[in-house]
Amino acid sequence: MNLKYTLWNLLLVLSMCFLTSGLSAQNSKLVNISYDPEADAVFFARMHKYLAEIRKTRPTVALVLAGGGAKGAAHIGVLKYLEEKGIPVDFVAGTSMGGLMGGLYAMGYSAVEIDTIVQSVDWNVMMSDDIPMTYYAYKSQRFKETYVIDIPFSQIEFKRSLPSGYLYGLNVYNMMSSLSVGYQHDLDFMDLPTPYCCVATEIVTQTEKHWTSGPLIPAMRSTMSIPGFFRPVRVDSMILSDGGTKNNFPTDVAVAAGADIIIGVELTMPRTYEDVNNVADILMQTAQYSGGLEAHNNNVKNATVYITPDISGFGMLSFGTKEIATLIDRGYKEAAKHEREIDSIVRIVGNGGRHTNHPKAINLSEEKVTISSIEYTGVNEKEKRFLDEKIRMKFGVPYGKDDFEVSLAIIYATRAFSQVTYRLLEDGNGSYKLVFNCEKRPHHSIGIGLRADTEEWFAALINLGLNRNKIYGHELDVIVRLSTSPYLYLDYSYTPVKGPKVGATLKIHYRAVTGFADFLTKGKLYIEQSLRNEATVYISDTYWSMFNLRGGFRLEQMPLFRYFSMDGGSQNIRWDVFYPYIFLRGAFSNQDNRYFPNRGVRAYLNYDYNFRNTHYLGTGVIGTISGGRIFALIAAYRGRYILGDHTPYYEFMQNYVGGTMEGRYYDHQIPFIGINGELMCENLLSVVDLNFRFKVYKNCYLSAIAAAFHDGDVVDHKLVMSKHARFAAGVQFAYKSKFGPLMANVHWNSSNNSVGAYLGVGYDF
Repeated sequence: MNLKYTLWNLLLVLSMCFLTSGLSAQNSKLVNISYDPEADAVFFARMHKYLAEIRKTRPTVALVLAGGGAKGAAHIGVLKYLEEKGIPVDFVAGTSMGGLMGGLYAMGYSAVEIDTIVQSVDWNVMMSDDIPMTYYAYKSQRFKETYVIDIPFSQIEFKRSLPSGYLYGLNVYNMMSSLSVGYQHDLDFMDLPTPYCCVATEIVTQTEKHWTSGPLIPAMRSTMSIPGFFRPVRVDSMILSDGGTKNNFPTDVAVAAGADIIIGVELTMPRTYEDVNNVADILMQTAQYSGGLEAHNNNVKNATVYITPDISGFGMLSFGTKEIATLIDRGYKEAAKHEREIDSIVRIVGNGGRHTNHPKAINLSEEKVTISSIEYTGVNEKEKRFLDEKIRMKFGVPYGKDDFEVSLAIIYATRAFSQVTYRLLEDGNGSYKLVFNCEKRPHHSIGIGLRADTEEWFAALINLGLNRNKIYGHELDVIVRLSTSPYLYLDYSYTPVKGPKVGATLKIHYRAVTGFADFLTKGKLYIEQSLRNEATVYISDTYWSMFNLRGGFRLEQMPLFRYFSMDGGSQNIRWDVFYPYIFLRGAFSNQDNRYFPNRGVRAYLNYDYNFRNTHYLGTGVIGTISGGRIFALIAAYRGRYILGDHTPYYEFMQNYVGGTMEGRYYDHQIPFIGINGELMCENLLSVVDLNFRFKVYKNCYLSAIAAAFHDGDVVDHKLVMSKHARFAAGVQFAYKSKFGPLMANVHWNSSNNSVGAYLGVGYDF
């Protein structure tokens, strides 16, 4: 036998004896001030007693896992190696992502099961508060597809109601809920299959919170609340953020608990400029050693085995499928490099694997549970009745992960709550009480839409919504559009708990068009100005998601129209002329994304009747055929038909085509790639287009687009085969950004055999 190897074994045995004899002198040496030292003392005393029983047969082993965001996937590889060696683990401590991985391990999951869980998760969804768009009411869908910024606020406490972080962590929280059934009541963390502690930072007192009892999921959620990225967790009187800002590698907790052997896995490394790539990296790099470099170095010295996987090239948000798999593999390989040390530990403690004192948590992806009752926190009785009607869950029926997530999405999509989570509490009869924890969103919000393009250069949309984020009651939207085509829009509505919404609107729309392009090309310059006023009363559906139905009475007025050119001008001022209408709007959409759909159909049908005996009928169908991850065909037909005694003066109700955006200058304007701006058309208008779209890289798309339209005074069933049809084609690049789509195209129009271009960024409005 190798002499060096024998000496190592002897040294390890002696160190274990030393640790055991000197335990009482070390167990209180936490590196930072504790938020609740009395509770810590009680927990550590109980851990001493618990580990003393184990120590009668062998030394005790603690596992300590450090934080590191996505890099924490390397912990799984280390766990796999330790399980293969049969190392028993008697206590788990962790911070941030190490707290999450350690929490799953403490709940009884094996390394292989954790691997399956982590690699099956869509981490893009986890690192967001997004739910599928189809759960939102139709109006809310349009809001989210228009405004890049949505700031909820309370008029009483404006500052306190502003968000304290980028994400609530809604999806992370509910993922953990689906994996922890059986341990969602307030509990002592010693009663988990493996005793557990995770570290968070209490923001107000700037002390270290050791989670050793209480609600398990808020504890795990708080330990990984990266400041500025995730919003802090509020529990009782505490405001908690990521434990990495105080103690990212908490081996001192394992020492205080009385462990003889500490296997520590740390993910930190000397950083270069290339390693800091995003906001999470910056925040964690700033906070990494705020607990003190000396304290960190002492924690490193506490580790009997100190494992540091190679995480070079990865950041806090490296959650890609291949990246996760690589990190797991690197963790395993790094642990294997410590085979000699680990084998020495096996000789001392045995290779019987870990012994759990309680059953493994239920994974709702694998096992369904029945519910015996439903309870809500944070809602009143009217809201409870409304939510019961929406989610329609039945008692005594088995439900799984997807069922609970659908119910959560339905509640969250009402926009009345900033966060919705759930707990399943055992009722003693083999069923569970389902508790939805609903945190009220501030009732009011400000939406801001921004857009820049080569047609209007810059446009902004500001929306003040009073009582927008309520399930029922009165609501007022004040919308201002700032652009070359500005307007003011007021919308008052009342939504009952049951029944349709009723409301009234007022819109004042000013339009100024300058024919500067004609001046450059033809030597002609013109200016056109108009003012249009519109008032409606309406009745509408309330919380339908895929359908929207709205109808009522509208009164319109165009009191001012001016036209000036180099050849003269004209002016109409008619404040006494009004145009009454009845209208009906119907829409359907099950598209997964309005701007970059991969599946689904969007359709609409609009009808207006002018009491001057004119009918306006608008219709459209836009469908997507997916050819896999790379290719999609988006086909569209849109039409608008004016029938009856049409009044030429009332030209803003004429048909228009042009641009890439629906309804840019007129609500009924139909997009057509071959024309920038808008072109007035005859009474019967039909437009078709085909978009052959290819995904060239992540959020980058390249499209070949062909389009045609036909207009006239009689219906021509030949459409694109008609001799009056006009054609266009274009090539378009698009990028899906957080601030709305970025689009650039070059197009050709058959009408004058001309080539044009367009560049724009932002959501449509």
